[in-house]
Amino acid sequence: MVEPPADAGRTFTLPQLAELCGVPPAVVRSWVERELLVPSRRGKAPLFPFAQVAAARTLTQLRAAGWTAARIARSLQRARTVVRDRDAALSGLLASIDQERLCVRTPDGRLVEPGGQLLFDFGAPVGATMHDLRSAADWFQIGVDAEAHGRLDDAVAAYQRSASDDAEVAFNLGNCLWRLQQKPEALAAFERAVALAADYAEAWNNLGIARRALGDLAGAVVACSRALALVPYYADAHFNLADALAASGDREGAQRHWRAYLSYDPNSRWADQVRRRLQEGGDSGPG
Repeated sequence: MVEPPADAGRTFTLPQLAELCGVPPAVVRSWVERELLVPSRRGKAPLFPFAQVAAARTLTQLRAAGWTAARIARSLQRARTVVRDRDAALSGLLASIDQERLCVRTPDGRLVEPGGQLLFDFGAPVGATMHDLRSAADWFQIGVDAEAHGRLDDAVAAYQRSASDDAEVAFNLGNCLWRLQQKPEALAAFERAVALAADYAEAWNNLGIARRALGDLAGAVVACSRALALVPYYADAHFNLADALAASGDREGAQRHWRAYLSYDPNSRWADQVRRRLQEGGDSGPG
């Protein structure tokens, strides 16, 4: 079976990114105008790489806390004097929510002012260990930063120390485990993610990929169908549903979703493979 990876290579249109984050498209446009989000393709119909989904979700959290795009842009510029990596600096700004002054959570968990002054988490109990000083949100951000820099084992450890009842944590953990070829563990993480958030289309899609890889074709069809019920234009879910249907012997259903995939993402690196499958009648061959 040839399958798209659980994350790398995927792109999102501006409306798709807005829907995933639960914000109006105009808000996403304002983030692009402020260069808080960097599309891989600009113009009237920009495309955003998968890595920008995490940045968009961070921006959504800051916006929910009352931060305007202008304030975020100013704060990010200051934060990058402490953390040079753009995405890590942006995620580090979440530590400033409800704080009287701007501060940044660095990838190693320290709390720092833009001028370089190290701060302490005074809300922690006396005698707390360094592990205790870090909240579930802190460990999540450490995991995000480690994942972004390819330190997958560190990311897994951080996510496992974060909240066990957070769908986003379970989803990211599943992605890291998948990339580490720990497929049964990844499947369990994706199962956990959809159990915690039944409307998490990305998690349903990745659960479908994991089930398909582990031989559960019926389960893959159910998961990918659920992803599409939530986001009908989700190209990758059409791809994965078509693949599972073809392997199950449902060529008509597979062809329908191959065509849907091409209608939403005709220029992807998988498009030529999909066209060949349509010409061959939708048979994916041995899994």
